[in-house]
Amino acid sequence: MARVKLEDVSKVYKGNVRAVTDFNLNIEDGEFIIFVGPSGCGKSTTLRMIAGLEEITAGKIYIGDTLVNNIDPKDRDIAMVFQNYALYPHMSVFDNLGYSLKCHHEKKEIIKEKVNNVAKLLNIEELLERKPKELSGGQRQRVALGRCLIRNPKAFLFDEPLSNLDAKLRVQMRSEISKLHKRVKGTFIYVTHDQTEAMTMGDRIVVMKDGFVQQIDTPVNLYEHPINIFVATFLGSPQMNMFKVFLKGDKLYLDDKTYLNLTEKIQNKMIEGYDGDILSLGIRPSDFALGSKQDYDFVVDKIELIEKLGHETLIYVNLPGREDNTIISLKMDMIDELDGPIYLKVNKDKIHLFNDKEESILKINEYNFIPASFTLDNNDLKIDKKYVIKNFKNKCIVKDEIDITNGYIKIPSSSFTLEKHNGDDYMIQVEVVAKDIYSNTNVYFAKLKDENIRITFTCDKNKNFNKGDTVKLYANINELIATDENKVILMIKDEIHSPIKNMTIKNIGKEYYVITNDKMFAKTNKYLLLNKIYDLQDKMILSLFNQKDEEIILKVERNENFFSGMLIYTKYKKLK
Repeated sequence: MARVKLEDVSKVYKGNVRAVTDFNLNIEDGEFIIFVGPSGCGKSTTLRMIAGLEEITAGKIYIGDTLVNNIDPKDRDIAMVFQNYALYPHMSVFDNLGYSLKCHHEKKEIIKEKVNNVAKLLNIEELLERKPKELSGGQRQRVALGRCLIRNPKAFLFDEPLSNLDAKLRVQMRSEISKLHKRVKGTFIYVTHDQTEAMTMGDRIVVMKDGFVQQIDTPVNLYEHPINIFVATFLGSPQMNMFKVFLKGDKLYLDDKTYLNLTEKIQNKMIEGYDGDILSLGIRPSDFALGSKQDYDFVVDKIELIEKLGHETLIYVNLPGREDNTIISLKMDMIDELDGPIYLKVNKDKIHLFNDKEESILKINEYNFIPASFTLDNNDLKIDKKYVIKNFKNKCIVKDEIDITNGYIKIPSSSFTLEKHNGDDYMIQVEVVAKDIYSNTNVYFAKLKDENIRITFTCDKNKNFNKGDTVKLYANINELIATDENKVILMIKDEIHSPIKNMTIKNIGKEYYVITNDKMFAKTNKYLLLNKIYDLQDKMILSLFNQKDEEIILKVERNENFFSGMLIYTKYKKLK
């Protein structure tokens, strides 16, 4: 088995029809990856490019350590299961399973041994003498799987293998493929349009739309923390209900009289700067519950429709902020008619909020900004008169050009620890206000003790804190980044200076991008501005974000019609 890596892979057909654009993914050895999305999103095209059945227009594909762009499909050492099984109709099951070994001139006794082993693994021993036309759909799919397994390839590719099966067989084969992955510990790359298959089978899911990757994450994280409206509404059945709301302070107004209060957890996750804006509110059907006359968020006089599904009952009602019916999932039986009004509660810790570009505005802060006072002592920087960053002046980007008496300490959320390492550790004391869960990581939202400064920190699930708990957090002094009062970076650890030329700043829609053809930007030449441009006399500090999950800090100077300056990289540490 082997890793599979795709770098900036694109596919453009004749007529400039873009099927896949800038696809980047690292698939670990033994990982089960799912490509999911609507028809025409580019998922099957991407799989076929990995297999070598489609030529790539741009980018690189590695299987193991080998660049396979110009290697024929038969030499890539991969095995593929097709939607229509692709069995040889004139051959028996035995001959179908052993055909690839026969082509490689294996001895008959070895072929027989391997075929019997695979047949036993897939429980098709009694089918070996039959022809494909004598098999059911599920049996044919097992034979197709066995034909792949017998070769022990570097990667297994599956192109919607269950779409031709009925519902019962799909459930059965779904579990069998998952069990098979655990047994063989192979690298599985699986394409489907069925979100249930994606959510139940994959270690990670790649959600695609119109040839672009929307989000890559674990099933739980995609469901609980979608990055945009498309991902939020694509995953989950019934799909998420979307409302138009007006944000005012800590309230979301669905109309002049109806509003939801924001919880502390949501307030801590919300990106600032949207107060007074029209937003999209997402509530999953399962996040509604029955309330009471004394405790409710919505009151409904009429139910439009009731669907009893056995394990749940779906009710369709009209709520403000939404033209279509709102779907509510209740884990109970419902009668067809109700005499009085229905009172509904919302799990407000589970709501989702999106801006006018349909992007989520609920984020886990990658960094914390903590107020601090600074004192320069020769080349060293003293923080709050007790913590010292050695040799600060030689690392400082803007040096003496701005006042650094007061500012902020920037600390990655993932850099905090609960144990003190040495006497030089930076320490703060916080009060927990809420918790969130990302896969195997607990994310805590807190505030500085006796101050209303928000803090985010992470730890594994072995450590649990409750609301109101006081926690001491420690950070290595070398992990700290000093900023001024405007949060402009003054110093960054392990900076890499690289001169760049011929940059332009272009307005695209409501965003500003830095665009350059400099060789330092050969892979990605368009960068979104994260922070506003700070003018420092004739210089500027820009904070950018690119498609590689990198934050990039630029110190630039105006030079006639373009900019030039220094480039400094800082990698994000993504929450798992």
